[in-house]
Amino acid sequence: MNHGRITGACSPGARFLSFALFFLLALSLAFPLMAGGVTGQDGQVRVAAGPGVSVSFEERQGEAVWTIAGLQDVTVPDHLKRFVTVAGAGKLAVILPKKQQPSLSWSPESLLFRWLPSGEGNVFDSFTPPAYPLGSGDKLQVTVYNVEDMNQTVIVDPNGFITFPVLDKVSVSGLTVNELQHKLEGLLTQFVKEPQVNAQLIEYGSRFVNVLGEVQSPGRLPIKGALRLLDAISQAGGFTEKSGDVELQRRDSAGQLQSKVFSRDELLGNDSRTNIYVLDQDVINVQPMKQVYVSGEVKNPGSLFYYKDLTLLRAVAKQGGFTQWAKKDKVDILRDNGKGGTETIRVDARKIEKGEIDDVPLMPNDHVVVNERKFL
Repeated sequence: MNHGRITGACSPGARFLSFALFFLLALSLAFPLMAGGVTGQDGQVRVAAGPGVSVSFEERQGEAVWTIAGLQDVTVPDHLKRFVTVAGAGKLAVILPKKQQPSLSWSPESLLFRWLPSGEGNVFDSFTPPAYPLGSGDKLQVTVYNVEDMNQTVIVDPNGFITFPVLDKVSVSGLTVNELQHKLEGLLTQFVKEPQVNAQLIEYGSRFVNVLGEVQSPGRLPIKGALRLLDAISQAGGFTEKSGDVELQRRDSAGQLQSKVFSRDELLGNDSRTNIYVLDQDVINVQPMKQVYVSGEVKNPGSLFYYKDLTLLRAVAKQGGFTQWAKKDKVDILRDNGKGGTETIRVDARKIEKGEIDDVPLMPNDHVVVNERKFL
């Protein structure tokens, strides 16, 4: 008797079936997930990987950014969209705050991103509309269905009361809008059969944000319902032609002032991770647009506004182009090294013009120096 071995004749059909099953098994072991499937929660995200997947990394404005290319599936669940976004065809971007200590572990099957969960400690995680208790100066529209005479616009007085038909003064201080609805329904039962009350906040008279800097009408704004960052800027007249990134200042639970800078480009792209809800006492400072400086042998030396796709040759072209005395093979880019000093990047602009090397992307506050040819 033989053990551990199958003997006997095998038909061609059976051999084909056995081969097909073996091939499918091997394929499932090699590629267990469709590349790009995204799962996880706050603190951990897994992206299914496979052959041809590549990852690039960059740091920008306090964030760690991984761009993943070569994916088949770029669907992102709604609850993960503040961490993972679609960055193009077959691409995903994982964007995490550096202060939450993000890391990446890479296996043949998946990419695993980990970071400290946001929890209550992240003061800028205002992704849902805030619900404030009512206070002095708040204005509401109160509607009692089928009793038009009771429909009123009311304002909370300095003592925390509203005046309402048949009820006279009603204390509302500290209640949410929903709690006010339930309270009025309870009080009106002695006058109205099965009252149905709807209360809508028109304006928080007791809640404000301050919008400063490069907006058309800087100043203090009342919070009218749920207000996002771009809504507040719009109510302040919108961006000026010199507007750059947006700094948001907010106090944490300990009363300490925290600050975060949001990219103007991402805000205007309606990125839900950046266009967050503003909170009472927030200070929004629209910073001036960053600049790049071009000096030396160009026709119009001076500064120009920085934008995302600005490169060396584009900056030179905007300043009128090279002069006839420009030493194109020795163009210097002076750049802040982030340590209080300056680094010099030497570029051969002739090779860029000939297509031999790529044009060099510029960074905010770069200083391009086009050297002069020396004739002996």
